Amino acid sequence: MANQLLWYKTRLPSNIVDSMCLELEGYENSFNEGMVGDKKIDHSRRKNKTVFVGAENWIAGFCYHYITLANKNNFKYDIEGFASDLLQYSSYGQGEYYNWHVDASLGNSLVPTDNAKEDFVNFGVEKIRKISMTVQLSSPEEYSGGEFQLLTDDNESFFAPKEKGTVIIFDSRLRHRVRKVNSGCRKSLVGWVVGPRWK
Repeated sequence: MANQLLWYKTRLPSNIVDSMCLELEGYENSFNEGMVGDKKIDHSRRKNKTVFVGAENWIAGFCYHYITLANKNNFKYDIEGFASDLLQYSSYGQGEYYNWHVDASLGNSLVPTDNAKEDFVNFGVEKIRKISMTVQLSSPEEYSGGEFQLLTDDNESFFAPKEKGTVIIFDSRLRHRVRKVNSGCRKSLVGWVVGPRWK
């Protein structure tokens, strides 16, 4: 039986994780308000800063290794790669959060253009988010609060480890949130892996 979530304590040398952080810091001057749904700002649901990072970045290859490992050993989904070939670098300062949400549902799909019906007929494919990933980039000493919490279908609640470099991988339909940061700054890298529906 597959688990809905798992995580890897990568045990990478700290200088490797620090290199990831240094690489991503170069994107911080392009931070925008975190958005929800159809690209709108809604502070009742989310308040943080984000920027997208292309999947051609070496960090994406590192992340995808753990996703394929988790998929082979646990999920066994038909997957094709990161949604829109992008990862999202996120920052949560004091008082920032992301309330309960899911990354995918049966009504949530990713298709080649805005005309979903036409694409489904013409291409015979509809892509959905299947596996979500978060990499902890801040150490527990750098912030308080900001816990990454997940809720299974059985209403079991889990708090993911805060250790810097931990890779958290979970089914995209799983409810999750980032609790309000009390002090400091929590940084993470997130990504969504897509594939055809029902496979």
